[in-house]
Amino acid sequence: MKTLFSVASAAILVVLALSCGPEATPPPDPGVENADLGIRLSAVPDSLVVARNQGPDLELKPADEMVSGRLWFTAGPEVAGVNLVAAVNEHQQQIEGHPDGEYKGAQELTGPFGSAFYSRGTFLEGADIEEETAVFLIHPSGTRMLTISYRYPAADDSAARVEELIGVLGYLEF
Repeated sequence: MKTLFSVASAAILVVLALSCGPEATPPPDPGVENADLGIRLSAVPDSLVVARNQGPDLELKPADEMVSGRLWFTAGPEVAGVNLVAAVNEHQQQIEGHPDGEYKGAQELTGPFGSAFYSRGTFLEGADIEEETAVFLIHPSGTRMLTISYRYPAADDSAARVEELIGVLGYLEF
């Protein structure tokens, strides 16, 4: 009986010691995958959260509820040759086609995803001035265009929003 009491006491002490130990680290962010788009993000940046991931719709939004905006992914149809420059020109026309549309320009990016372009402009949406920045790159399949668009109220944080969008590329897995 004394041995049973000693074993039970030892087990309780081990459980207590383990529960008082250092906090367990949370598991890493599992990221997000969208089979319809054929893409995966290894993680979602801390500044963003998944707003929708269903069918061909993958949309992120700012984690801070006080910050407006939405970031979404679009995979184009399969084509013989993906033309990123034509996509930038089309984006410029879309921006300039909005009321008070003002195209702000584009820039080529390079990285592990290959060549890509970002394109940016502002326009009037109702009574508000919106800014839209889009990144155009070749989809991992090689036969489609992948577009990552970010629309948000035009403000003094444009540079930070563009950085945030381009930062998402770092989580894109090919």
